[in-house]
Amino acid sequence: MATIADLDEQPSTRAEGSIASAFASLSNQSTDLPARFLQLKQDISRGNGNAILDGWHRLLDRVAADKLAHWDSHMIPEIKFSAIKSNGGHLPDHAKRALKECGTIIVRGMVSSEEALVWKQRIRDYASANPSTTGFPANNPQVYELYWSKSQLEARSHPNMLLTQTALNQVWSADPEDPVDTSVPITYCDRLRMRTPGDKSFNLGPHLDGGSLERWEDPEYRKCYSQILQGEWEKYDPFTVTHRLKATVDMYHGPGGCSAFRSYQGWLSLSDCSPGAGTLRVMPDLLASTAYTMLRPFVRQDTSGAWVFDQETSTFHGAAMGAGQELIADGHAHLYSKGFVSIPRVKPGDAVFWHCDVAHMVESEHRGTGDSSVLYIPAAPLCEVNSYYLKNQRKQFLQSRPPPDFPGGVGESQHKHRGTLNDLSDRGKRAMGCLKFEAAASASSGQQAASRIANTILGFDVE
Repeated sequence: MATIADLDEQPSTRAEGSIASAFASLSNQSTDLPARFLQLKQDISRGNGNAILDGWHRLLDRVAADKLAHWDSHMIPEIKFSAIKSNGGHLPDHAKRALKECGTIIVRGMVSSEEALVWKQRIRDYASANPSTTGFPANNPQVYELYWSKSQLEARSHPNMLLTQTALNQVWSADPEDPVDTSVPITYCDRLRMRTPGDKSFNLGPHLDGGSLERWEDPEYRKCYSQILQGEWEKYDPFTVTHRLKATVDMYHGPGGCSAFRSYQGWLSLSDCSPGAGTLRVMPDLLASTAYTMLRPFVRQDTSGAWVFDQETSTFHGAAMGAGQELIADGHAHLYSKGFVSIPRVKPGDAVFWHCDVAHMVESEHRGTGDSSVLYIPAAPLCEVNSYYLKNQRKQFLQSRPPPDFPGGVGESQHKHRGTLNDLSDRGKRAMGCLKFEAAASASSGQQAASRIANTILGFDVE
């Protein structure tokens, strides 16, 4: 099992595959767990059963069916990119409060529609010029294993993207000594989606990013959720960064694991897409969905249907070694599909970001008339685990091979017209670990440490 200390020694790529590799439900992986997970469950909950059960009952009231029935897309906050820019590169307070509650936010007009549509056409041309491009499903790709097109490089390094990522990262709270700089974004390179009308294949069910069993099994990752696991989920703050900096979110180096700390997953829309047209669905209550997922393994229903404390099974519902955390119909019945709302209509150039613990899914069918296309562009701050990832990702980028967390193989190394370092802005080059990091003059001790650690890991001279 991998730890942060092992990151510099891990292979640069994983086995070949597609986005299906990340999920047991799409790749027929087993979710049966060894008996040691029963011991883990007992160790975590020892002496705390009553508090967990009480917390579970309070949580069930919050996600009761009559309350979920009133949830809709209007719960997802929206803000114009211009409002972030005019606020000194920060989210206005009202948007920050709404994001903390919902976990998801739409940023309107992050780039112009014209620019986004140009990027989309160039990606289509790139894929057409390189017929060896792979994706899921193999016979009619909706999600492409492309990472290094010029469009993707330009979008990731666009000043508006970097400013938005910085604003979002600074919603997270850090102690002054925490070795992280939320004002410095790093680039985590991801794939893209071009979903066509009528598609039913990219039916990605409810899930959470950032590992699965690791949330309970890794001691440091578990500390992120300590208040939930004590039954006091109402006191939990999803935006506290401290324990995430040392958490191991990819203990098994599985084919779909994420070994970095992504503060948010996100995408930039390249199309006009409305609910029903194969878009994203999210649960708009970050606290409730996180608490539900974390507490679920510790409770079960007895023969009468009453909820009781469970220390008898090794089950961690929807979790598998080396795969993502899924929400399943029989294990997460209160949330499964019923608690999710579709993203409101987006236009080319709009962006959506969601907290790394947001429960989300994809509409099972694209019932629209036009393509549903996005560039997946997560947000991530400068810290040690991300610096190790940058080092390995930089190596793969310079060889035009898939990033470290994604299915391996030759990737785009033989593709014509692929992007290069010259397609990145200077800020984009720094975010990719290709230029030295410089802490601001007003930086805290933790921010200074984050830059110093990154420069050492990335091999820059630090006198």
